[in-house]
Amino acid sequence: MKKFRPQESAQATNVFQFTLAGLILFSLALMAGASFITYKMAGPRATAPEFSVDAKDKLSTVRSGAWGTLLTRDIELERPAEYLTEEVATPRPEVWKFSGLTAAAVKTAFTKSGISAPQIAEAFATGTFSEKTSGTELMPSEQFLMSLTPEQRQKLFTAFAGSGVYLYIDYPYIFPGSDFEGVCADSRLNPEDVALLKKLVYSNGAARQLSDYDFLLGKIPTLERRTKMTQVMSRQSAVLARLAVRPDTDVDKIASYWGNVPNVRFTDVRPLLESIKQLPEGGSISLLYLLPKFARERLYTFPLPSQAGEPIMDCHWTTFNFSSETPDSRFNDASYAVEVIRKNYYQIAAPSQYGDILLLMNDKQEVKHSAVYIADDIVFTKNGNNYRQPWMLMRIPDLLATYPATPAMKPIYMRRRTE
Repeated sequence: MKKFRPQESAQATNVFQFTLAGLILFSLALMAGASFITYKMAGPRATAPEFSVDAKDKLSTVRSGAWGTLLTRDIELERPAEYLTEEVATPRPEVWKFSGLTAAAVKTAFTKSGISAPQIAEAFATGTFSEKTSGTELMPSEQFLMSLTPEQRQKLFTAFAGSGVYLYIDYPYIFPGSDFEGVCADSRLNPEDVALLKKLVYSNGAARQLSDYDFLLGKIPTLERRTKMTQVMSRQSAVLARLAVRPDTDVDKIASYWGNVPNVRFTDVRPLLESIKQLPEGGSISLLYLLPKFARERLYTFPLPSQAGEPIMDCHWTTFNFSSETPDSRFNDASYAVEVIRKNYYQIAAPSQYGDILLLMNDKQEVKHSAVYIADDIVFTKNGNNYRQPWMLMRIPDLLATYPATPAMKPIYMRRRTE
């Protein structure tokens, strides 16, 4: 038998000798160890992750439904300072125009709104108003405006809201819930400016409103302070939303919800969803991927001031162009929008399909606001017809709070007819 040469000392420590039984036992031990390591490494990854939020985090939610699983977070949007320069550079005087009313008729309306005789005398002092064939024009004095109580403001401005007297009577700054306290607490604002703001706001339901915007700006002495005040007041509560995709997500089910709105090309999104689904722990995508082009290009942005000949980008223009490749300016005409609703939509009890419509309607059957239902309690909306309002995702309760509820105003939900 051939003899093995003795190993050098450095090599001897790396040489193992086994009997047959020992080799079998060692092999079994290796197999068991490998199985254990594989379980530890692969086992937890094979389980669909639980998308959850901190119970103390009141700004984030996880909600599941026909839309899949939505991860949402409340955010706040403010107008860019660059958009404010022209508006706040030279404050304009506050001018009220009462179309078709004589000065006597306006005084009568003031009296019905609880304005006292001395206050009316101050409002209509010599040089503050003029009567024309088209109506009465009033430039309210500082003394008159500062004399109004919150209750008087509420009655007076509510009485004339929607009649074209003054832009900010028709479209006041609205601070729903605790938003006003948040504005007043903002460290960027000068305390004197905050004190004046508090004197000018009035209540409407659970919200606070400001109509004397031009007067407020005129009393703030510097451009920097006016810019900060306007920027802080422009704050809007919005929702940032993502669609969660787990390893066990049914992409076909998601497609049945998100793929039925015109110009939402779900086929283009499917490869991304499928790739995320293959990740060990899944992931999520922004809802931007699931919006039509019109909404996708505008979401979370503020429009620039409109130029001559451009459409008024209000809520109805936004709602009924949501799925359009090219926006239809005819929706600037409220009567046209109402006719489209009458011919193409029917009322439902509550929204449940992507693309359903929310309408806020008064007792005169006038549609005061509209928005597009997305999923859960979220709508795509633009709250107003001016450039102070961004396009955004918003929760329905927050939207309703932004349009103070009155007995005459209520939400109506509509669904488009299918052929």
